[in-house]
Amino acid sequence: MSGRAIGIDLGTSNSAVAVIDRDGRPRILTTPEGATTMPSLVWFADEGPVVGEQAIAGLEEQPEHTVFAVKRLLGRPFQHPDVQALAKRLPYRLVPASNGDTLIELTGGRRVSPEEVSALVLRRLRQIAEHAFGEAVTEAVITVPAWFDSAQRQATKDAAAIAGLVVRRLISEPTAAALGFGAHRGVDRRYAVCDLGGGTFDVSMVDVERGHFEVLATTGDAFLGGDDVDRTIVEQLAREAKRDKGVDLFVDPIALDRLRRAAQAGKHELSLSHTADLVVPRLAQLPSGRALTLERTLRRDELELWAAPMLRRLEAPCLAALERAGRTAAEVDEVLLVGGMTRMPAVQERLARAFGRPPVVVPNPDEVVAIGAALEVARLEGRIEGILLIDVCARGVSISVGDGPRQVAIPGSTVIPTREHRLLATSRDGQRRLEFDLWEGDGGVDDQRHLGRYAVVDLADAPAGEILIMIELTLDVDGTLRLAATELVSGERPQLEAVLHAGLGRADVDRLAGSLEASPR
Repeated sequence: MSGRAIGIDLGTSNSAVAVIDRDGRPRILTTPEGATTMPSLVWFADEGPVVGEQAIAGLEEQPEHTVFAVKRLLGRPFQHPDVQALAKRLPYRLVPASNGDTLIELTGGRRVSPEEVSALVLRRLRQIAEHAFGEAVTEAVITVPAWFDSAQRQATKDAAAIAGLVVRRLISEPTAAALGFGAHRGVDRRYAVCDLGGGTFDVSMVDVERGHFEVLATTGDAFLGGDDVDRTIVEQLAREAKRDKGVDLFVDPIALDRLRRAAQAGKHELSLSHTADLVVPRLAQLPSGRALTLERTLRRDELELWAAPMLRRLEAPCLAALERAGRTAAEVDEVLLVGGMTRMPAVQERLARAFGRPPVVVPNPDEVVAIGAALEVARLEGRIEGILLIDVCARGVSISVGDGPRQVAIPGSTVIPTREHRLLATSRDGQRRLEFDLWEGDGGVDDQRHLGRYAVVDLADAPAGEILIMIELTLDVDGTLRLAATELVSGERPQLEAVLHAGLGRADVDRLAGSLEASPR
């Protein structure tokens, strides 16, 4: 049964849902608490999962059962250096899946995938929309970081399927921001869209001409965001507590999380003023047995000093995006800042330096991405005319056979959807199986991610080189990869098997969707 469609910004720290009303005006749907964004937080309480604002209580009661920042784990292998670094500072435990993916292990041995956690967040957003509409919601346009690779995008689609949502389209967050900001302006502009949220930093060069939104290039940093600034504040204050009070907060996950929330509030205040007073009562127990109440005035210049290594990382993606687009900074009409972290003055200064001009902080930067997603819903439904989105893939795709070289099949910044072909041949007599590997990334070998190993099976018995297989690689409009194989001589399509493949299988998604549908809402 079909129902309404919604626009969703599935964020690292917070998420939002938006619609375009019947009169054509965009509207952010508010949570039961009256907020325009919802924490992307899930507490696996004894009575069942709790999502959003109410899950904050779990951070103190059961931090090892309360999952946040899960977007950073979607589609990521457990052995990825960023996942390993994250595992050292999360209150919940990360473990490897049998296929190398990342799982979250709760107390008692229960394991959940990042897709399951994200599905719970998506289901809650769906419920908010259903309450507002009074009817079923079954479809969505969901935004993802522009720098998400194919596996991360597929993991997002799997999470949506588990939540009972059909994905009409995935669009990159900077693209959605440009749409949300520029669709109503009717002005032809060349934008650099910088999106710095809780967990990721994206830069996209977007040209708007007569309602056509064309992405020329996109780059980013998948592990750079406000969460990293929060962590830096927490680590600094925890070191001070150990030095001055003899209290080791690093071994107390509840204390660390309370400190993290205070640090986050202080960071927000420092975007508006030069000092912020942090007070965390009864944070820990002193060696004397008395309770430690943390009282600390945090200065903006202190925060900027601590965050300097992260601020320096903002510039390289900006320069890379300009280079990929074949454009100079002087040829950019406006620099748009999106995402909550762009409120930080030091971030604005660093990005102004990169582009040589003052940036424009988009009004309501926490909401504009969801608004853009809702506008795309309306466009797909034919309720808005004169708008066209043209996007590109963030990373290229390469193919290799055995120990042979990796050959680029789809270059980075190729307009999607796109389809390419590569010809493979058997290398020995009687070869009945031909394996190949797929890689994603545009840098050197060390910068490329292994997407999977595949095999064309049940080949005819023939001399070496006589069996020719054409591999068809398709990047769809969502940036997810699809494969097909054709035997050239016969024209038949041989069976294609995934030997080693990241992500959930179709059966896993269906099973988890059924389980979630049957769980308490």
